[in-house]
Amino acid sequence: MKKSAIIKYWRNVRALTLEVLDRFPESQMSFRPAKSIRTAAEQFDHILAVELYIRKGLTENAWGPVPTPGLGISTKKGLLEKLTWEHEETGRVLRMLPESSFEGFYQTRFGRLSGEGIIYLGIDEEIHHRGNLYTYLRLMGIEPPQMVQNYYQLFLEE
Repeated sequence: MKKSAIIKYWRNVRALTLEVLDRFPESQMSFRPAKSIRTAAEQFDHILAVELYIRKGLTENAWGPVPTPGLGISTKKGLLEKLTWEHEETGRVLRMLPESSFEGFYQTRFGRLSGEGIIYLGIDEEIHHRGNLYTYLRLMGIEPPQMVQNYYQLFLEE
């Protein structure tokens, strides 16, 4: 897939993640279905941590452990601002990287992966944790957003 298409796809994934965040009442950001599971705020923080890990890895070839959530952002407003700003920054950085960054291979904690594969891994990770957040919403009696969002736009030429 072309670099621009990957970036566009991830932006679409993030837009739905932000819609999920919007559905959470502020008072429920500390909700967790069980003690051993992340809170809603920690789930969003983890999504961000993985994105930052990928961005740093692709720009600095630094592939240590994925950082644990720890930004300490627990408000909807704070998470929305951080998730939005960092994703815009990731898009900017990815657009500046040469195609070879996407085609080349990196030794990561997940094994030897292409840059493109690493980005897909991050997208899958975001979708996985967003799925957990869908369950949280349902447990609170809140209808999550529709899963399919704007896919027709992904294939339009820019």
